[in-house]
Amino acid sequence: MVAPLRFEIRDRIATLTLNRPERLNALVPEMREGFEEALAKSAEPGVKVLFLRGEGRAFCAGGDIGWLAKALGEGRWDELEALLDLGVSVAHGLATLPKPVVAVVQGPAAGAGMSLALDADLRLATPEALFSMAFVKLGLHPDWGGSVGLSRLVNPALAAELMLTGDAIDATRAQALGLVNQIVPADQLEATVEALGHRLAAGPSESFARIKATLLRNQGLDAEGLRARLDAEGAQMKAAMRHPDAMEGLAAFLEKRAPRFA
Repeated sequence: MVAPLRFEIRDRIATLTLNRPERLNALVPEMREGFEEALAKSAEPGVKVLFLRGEGRAFCAGGDIGWLAKALGEGRWDELEALLDLGVSVAHGLATLPKPVVAVVQGPAAGAGMSLALDADLRLATPEALFSMAFVKLGLHPDWGGSVGLSRLVNPALAAELMLTGDAIDATRAQALGLVNQIVPADQLEATVEALGHRLAAGPSESFARIKATLLRNQGLDAEGLRARLDAEGAQMKAAMRHPDAMEGLAAFLEKRAPRFA
């Protein structure tokens, strides 16, 4: 069985790749061990920077809708909540990792996939990238740090627009809003990633750690305060999943029809 995540370290550059291209790298519980291992190894002194990537034509489509609908229909709350708790841990781990984290978005980043991209410190995108806080279209609430990260990066009106509509935005608008640092043509992406990786790998680890702590502090946060916000976000998602709108939203998505929310 192919591992749903790949992790490697080369020349002090760590790369975590979501590896379910046939499902647009949708998130599933089987990724827990891979995420935990990647965060632990990325924190070791031999690593200077962590890249987040998606295999194939997408970065990450968010939660696996088929799995979510089945688990919800069968009332497998422990599994569902464990996936949300994993999202809290990953978002917190990336934000507090004392190394730069770079997301490379070459296609759709939807729902928790957009959240995962926002959990990074920097984002590179190709012109084909699409970003969507799509949760509301399924009767759900943002998770995996999405509402927290978005609120850190844009003003409240824009955060409200993106979360309340769930509409997708392209790389150009994402860059204009400050969500993307650089748009890179697809044929130049690997060279750009390599150059940035080596630049950061040659940088000062202690300064990186201090700068990341300062960035949090300048937004009125520390590790404990960030965790509290992520836990609160997760609690809202857990409550949303127990409302009938969630089952209706997931069913409508799978049946390719408009949802009929309460």
